[in-house]
Amino acid sequence: MEVSVIIPIYNAEKTIEETIHSIKSNYEHEIICINDGSKDKSADIISKIDNPNIILVNRENKGAAATRNEGISIAKGKYIMFCDADDKLGDGIIDKMVGAIKENNTDIVVGKVLHLIGEEVRPIKTYNELSAIEHTSLNRTPEITQSIGPYGKLYKNEIIRDIRFDEDITFCEEHTFNLKAWSNSKITIIDDQAYLYNIGIEDSIVATSYKHIEKYLNDATEVRKRTLDILSGLKEKVSNYYSYRMDYLIIYFLIRNNFMKVDDLNHLLNPAVNYLNVVETIETDSVHDLKELVLTISTGAHYNKYVEVSKGLKVDFDKKTYRNYQMKLLKLKTKMNLRNIRNKSKKIAH
Repeated sequence: MEVSVIIPIYNAEKTIEETIHSIKSNYEHEIICINDGSKDKSADIISKIDNPNIILVNRENKGAAATRNEGISIAKGKYIMFCDADDKLGDGIIDKMVGAIKENNTDIVVGKVLHLIGEEVRPIKTYNELSAIEHTSLNRTPEITQSIGPYGKLYKNEIIRDIRFDEDITFCEEHTFNLKAWSNSKITIIDDQAYLYNIGIEDSIVATSYKHIEKYLNDATEVRKRTLDILSGLKEKVSNYYSYRMDYLIIYFLIRNNFMKVDDLNHLLNPAVNYLNVVETIETDSVHDLKELVLTISTGAHYNKYVEVSKGLKVDFDKKTYRNYQMKLLKLKTKMNLRNIRNKSKKIAH
């Protein structure tokens, strides 16, 4: 068996058929569909698809991380790919990636991930930092951490055989998996469109993340602790780039985009302070900007909360600084309100 494609499935009856149809290869391959306790007709739909490469496993719900881990355990392919049940693989990407990994004698191939919004495909701007290269490593090319998810990659089975996704968290659970996989691997980066990530039109994870902000930040804090251990064995530039990827592109924007939606700022500020205490020794612009954001938002509660947050972050505080942060908060709210108006206008136009 050459390639195993692992698909965690949970209530995906509307999309799973298109996802499976996007998985094609001239190499011998298996499509491992693990039905993670779906309550809809996902399993029935899969069982009726005329494709001898499909392996359907039904089990009780355990979450995406545990499902991917089970897929790794049963995969027979020399190479492994991951795909979610509402996304799609790029045209011919399996064969391109297998060809690249064999030709370059590397362990992992990383391709481009694009956003899928309805039928529209949009590039992800930050992927512009990933340039094609036949032979590299995480130490040589820390920009690989921009593609921190499990998608758009082909892994040698032997490389990830003993690595698993974190099952005790649900937000950023893939970070430790990929950092471990990349740490001692030879990597090829290709420019080909490898993966179409379906972000939907309405009610996406991004749009509703404020409902789970405390859980997400608590998970992120645990992930950050674990990644610090992994990154300690790598060059400083890898740690710094990961800080940009995690502390800024994920956590900074998670907080900035949701602080006006939460009912109780304590559910955001308290775990945010805990997160910042984990990265307090990391001197990057990303950590500095995140700290400034949290201090600014804290003034939206009251002065005593601002003092509490300042003490928690071990920074000086006084009434003058408090008023300065209040002005920053006013500007931030104005900016976010204008942004929300623009986004609503775009939706109406479409």
